[in-house]
Amino acid sequence: MTDTIETNEGAPTNKRRGRGPGKRPALVVTSLRLPKDVMEYFNTHYPHKKQAKMREVLSNFVNQQGAQNG
Repeated sequence: MTDTIETNEGAPTNKRRGRGPGKRPALVVTSLRLPKDVMEYFNTHYPHKKQAKMREVLSNFVNQQGAQNG
């Protein structure tokens, strides 16, 4: 998203907006090698949202581990 703002000279410039307060934090990009059967499962059951479902499954696992260890 860009906004056009006027400078002191009157020439418009573009200013990019960043992530504002109250927005979800950015995700970390990583490369992950998975077994073929795992990818086939997510491709079959969640073809259009497999990354989101993988994030959900991993987050749930991590939260459960924290509850058991803490």
